Amino acid sequence: MSTRTPRGFTLMELLVVLSVIGLLAALLLPAVQQVRETARRLRCQNNLKQIGLALHNYHDAHNLLPPGNILAGRGEPYGAGLLPLGVFDRVAMGISPRTEPDRIHANWAVLLLPFLDQANVYQGMDLHRPIDDPSNSAARSAPFPVMKCPSDSYNEQPYERALMVGTKGHTYARGNYGFNVGPNHPCFEFMPRCPVGFHTGTTDLVNTNATLWGSGIGGFNVSFGFESFRNGLSNMVAIDELRAGIDPIDPRGTWALGMVGASLTAVHAAGPNRAGHSDGINSCTILTLTYTADELARLGMPCMDAPIPANFVATARSQHLGLVHVLKLDGAVESVSDNVSQEIWARLHSKDDVVITP
Repeated sequence: MSTRTPRGFTLMELLVVLSVIGLLAALLLPAVQQVRETARRLRCQNNLKQIGLALHNYHDAHNLLPPGNILAGRGEPYGAGLLPLGVFDRVAMGISPRTEPDRIHANWAVLLLPFLDQANVYQGMDLHRPIDDPSNSAARSAPFPVMKCPSDSYNEQPYERALMVGTKGHTYARGNYGFNVGPNHPCFEFMPRCPVGFHTGTTDLVNTNATLWGSGIGGFNVSFGFESFRNGLSNMVAIDELRAGIDPIDPRGTWALGMVGASLTAVHAAGPNRAGHSDGINSCTILTLTYTADELARLGMPCMDAPIPANFVATARSQHLGLVHVLKLDGAVESVSDNVSQEIWARLHSKDDVVITP
C-alpha cells in the first residue's frame, strides 16, 4: 500500500497568504487606532468633568471660583515700561531666587486639589511661599492623571522652568487644561487705542497694581462668583484644552504653574488649534534653535517671542483630530471644531457683552 506525502505550501501560496494577512492588518489597524483614540478622548472628557465638579465644590465652599493664580507683591518694572503683576517670569529669566523671590504662588489647579481627592498633597504644600519654592517641589512635579489628556503624546516630559538660563532643579509636571482668563486684546484698559484690553484696577502698574483680569472666569488675584456670569453658566467656557510643551524649555501645558500657556489661556479670540496664531512664550527663541518655525507649525505648536520676557498669549490646542474639548461653567463638556467661527469662539470665552475680535 502506497502512502501519499502531504503537499506543503508553495512559495507563491505562502506569499498570497502573507499578502492577505498584511492587507487585513492594514485595514484593521486604522480601526483599532480609532477605537483607542476614542477611548483616550473619553478619558480626556472625563477629566474635564471631574475638574468641573471640583470647580462647583470650590464655589460651594467659598462662594467664589478660584482665581487663575495668586501672586505676591505689587507691580513689576521692566526697563522703561511697566508690566502688570504676574506676566514676568523671574525664575525662567534667572532673576529668582538669586536676587529676589518669585512672585507666582498657587494657581487654580493647586487650589482645586482638595476637591480632586488630593487633599494630602495640598496640605503638604506651603501656599505662603512661591510655587517654585523647594517646599512645593514634590507637589508641582507630581503628574496627576486628572490633569493630563492621554491623547497628548508630549505630556510625560516635564518642564524645566530655569533651563533657559542653564539651571536645573525647577521641575514641573505637565498638564493639558487651561483656565480661561479671557480673549481680550494684549493691552491694558487705560492705554489709548486699546479696545477691550485687560483690566488692572489702576494706571500705576508698579506701585499699586496687584490684579489683572479679562473677560474670562477669573484672573491674577481676582475671583468671580456665579452671579457675575449674566449670560448663563452654560454659555461660558471655564477650562480649555492645552497642549503640553514639546521640549523641556517649553512652558506650555504645566498644571501647577499659573502663567498663560502653562495653565491659563488668554488673548485667544481667533479659535483653537490655529497654526497661524502663535502662542507668545518667553522661550520661543531658544526653542527655534531646535525646531524651525515650519516644524513647530507642523507639530501644531507655533510660538512667537513675547514682546517682553513674558507669557501672555495662548490659545486652546489638542491632539484630537479637528477639535478641542472645553468645560463649560455649568459642568458640561463639549467638543468644539477647529473651524468654529471667531465670533462664536470669542463669545464663548467672554462673560461681558462685548465682541472681541483677533
